[in-house]
Amino acid sequence: MLKQKNFLSLVSQLSQLQSGFCRCRLDIEASKELKWSLYFYLGRLMWAGGGADPLERWQRLLNHYCPGINQSTEANLKLSQFEGYNFLAGLLKQDIKKRSQVMGIVKDTLMEVLFDILQYEHQLKFDSPNRHLSFTYDEQNYPKTALTLARIDKTLGEVQQQWQLWQQRQLTPYSPNLVPIIDKPKRLLHNLRNSKEEYQALAKLVDGKRTLRSLALELRQPLPSLTLSFVNYVNCGVMSFVEVQQGRENKFGNSGDYLLEKPRKIEFLLNGKSLTRLAKDSRPLVMCIDDSPTVCTQMKQIITGEGCRFFGIQDPIKAIPSLLKIQPNLIFLDLVMPIVNGYELCAQIRRISQAKNIPIVILTGKDGLIDRVRSKVVGANDFIAKPINQKRVLSILRKHSLIKP
Repeated sequence: MLKQKNFLSLVSQLSQLQSGFCRCRLDIEASKELKWSLYFYLGRLMWAGGGADPLERWQRLLNHYCPGINQSTEANLKLSQFEGYNFLAGLLKQDIKKRSQVMGIVKDTLMEVLFDILQYEHQLKFDSPNRHLSFTYDEQNYPKTALTLARIDKTLGEVQQQWQLWQQRQLTPYSPNLVPIIDKPKRLLHNLRNSKEEYQALAKLVDGKRTLRSLALELRQPLPSLTLSFVNYVNCGVMSFVEVQQGRENKFGNSGDYLLEKPRKIEFLLNGKSLTRLAKDSRPLVMCIDDSPTVCTQMKQIITGEGCRFFGIQDPIKAIPSLLKIQPNLIFLDLVMPIVNGYELCAQIRRISQAKNIPIVILTGKDGLIDRVRSKVVGANDFIAKPINQKRVLSILRKHSLIKP
């Protein structure tokens, strides 16, 4: 029996499932290409599947927990998302001593899938607020043998702690499933103080095959810290992130190297607009970083009315990756925002060589002398008090030669 629900969050769905003793599969669909499945037995989590790269996750965890295992069995995770679960059940039946390794694979699979869903759901709220994940229940197709039963509230609580840490590190726009690649080897070598040994060691790791999760596992480093170090390289323009592409052979017998077919760089989008296309337009481009939709709308009307292009961002975490991509001519920056305030963000922008000469104008409801002085200290060029005044905005555009006097 199938039962579909829409417009409820993942947390709400799991809360309802925990209250009963259900046996079912919960299919979660983001698009035709991106889907996940969660499997429940007696109201507890038993397995998870799907996502952007289920084979990479499976091979990575299997090689980590069960290195050297005979992987002659073939399985297609696209045809049956719990085929890996059946494989583990057979493995445990052959050797009960592998129970701890099998439980490790199951737990990490659950944690990673739930994390990815939470992150995607969070991004939807900012990028496409009218879109929602769809949830479909299937009470017939799910594994009938339970290897382990994880409490929903406990597992979800651990995943939410990981997600909160990810947000605190300002990594919200970056998926742990991304693959870092080196774009500019010479500049990277220079950033490493011309140490060929360090460069060669890094280039060996960043080979276009390993995801951030894979690198963290291999280097035995915390995933947030490792990702942050790569984000710094990306912000400097020497690296970029690409999405992993499905390989042609879906075999457990693969060595674990998950090759990329025609790697494609991540294209940052806002309201369906490509940053690459924005960057190619020759008209002056003004960026506004403000968590208020009303302010962004007001600024857009004023700025586009003068023939300039406008790019608004309400999530400050996305600001630096976006401005590096589009190179705006001027930035209006809100002072009071969640997670990162305007002072901190302004200082971060000024530390980036490509952005050190971009005029930054602080937007704030505060209009005190201390705020003005502090804004200058962190590198701001001008200061505009709210509410937005059209004449003042236009004077700033004229001052910086974006429009004619």
